[in-house]
Amino acid sequence: MAEQTHALTIWRTEHSLLTLEDLAMAAGLHPELVDVFVRHRMVEPTTHTGSCALFPTSSVQRLKRILHLRHEQGVNLAGIAVILEMAEQIEILQTDLKMLRKRSGQREL
Repeated sequence: MAEQTHALTIWRTEHSLLTLEDLAMAAGLHPELVDVFVRHRMVEPTTHTGSCALFPTSSVQRLKRILHLRHEQGVNLAGIAVILEMAEQIEILQTDLKMLRKRSGQREL
């Protein structure tokens, strides 16, 4: 069992994945608060290993954005979810626009 746990730890490290507890610690939050954000689908795991959810390291920055919106802007959880979704869509559209401009030879603005 210890060998299996060690192998999982090495695999997680190589793939830059964090457990919920590791994610909470990296963001300076209590694991129960991070779990609330996971239940509201504001932060989603990349994969699961048995009963353990694993999160990408980029989730730390996402948690910081959530906290900024919640505490400094006063946005409720439903509003935060909408803002994050819209921000992701804008990033996708900006990436698509850059690709289209490169194909057509236009310069970026």
